[in-house]
Amino acid sequence: MKYTFLVTFFVLLFCPPGIMAQPEYHVEGKVYTSLEKALTEPDSVVRLKLRRKGYDSFPPEIFKFKNLKELDLGNNKISSIPPNIGELENLEILVLERNKFTAVGKEIGTLRRIRYLDFGMNNILALPHEMGKLINLEFLQIWGNEITALPASMEKLENLKYLDMRTIILTTSERENLKDMFPQTEILVSPDCNCGK
Repeated sequence: MKYTFLVTFFVLLFCPPGIMAQPEYHVEGKVYTSLEKALTEPDSVVRLKLRRKGYDSFPPEIFKFKNLKELDLGNNKISSIPPNIGELENLEILVLERNKFTAVGKEIGTLRRIRYLDFGMNNILALPHEMGKLINLEFLQIWGNEITALPASMEKLENLKYLDMRTIILTTSERENLKDMFPQTEILVSPDCNCGK
């Protein structure tokens, strides 16, 4: 934990702004930043950004937006994904960075259309086997967590273009395992460190 904090601090201090969040994936449509406004026209809601709202769980009203493709709940206090997340069957982008996750539940595997998934800067130790069901996933952001190995099921993710694991302390062998697992993927990691492992 101590080493991760120091590496995170170094990267955040010396990396140019925006580096940690690139590349970005976008969908077209108006961005709603107010849940109240979005609820007045639920069928029109494709992009919903509810950052820094103090939520400790997914607002249940989100499930009224059947056309939702992008959901950004970054910088809240959320620690789990609701069991019915699969009801958002059109969801392509899910941003949950800087929340309170220590684990990711198997429910994540129900998001079959997801292309961009951001769990950056949480306290996650491992990802579930069900991650292998996200066959359309192209961008996975898990930087700033404690994850050092990924489930073998993720080898099925042939569309994965980009994996960000910066600020995670990885040994040389852990780095090599990642390269073997995702030969077609651009993998971003922090400088090599065995750090007592």
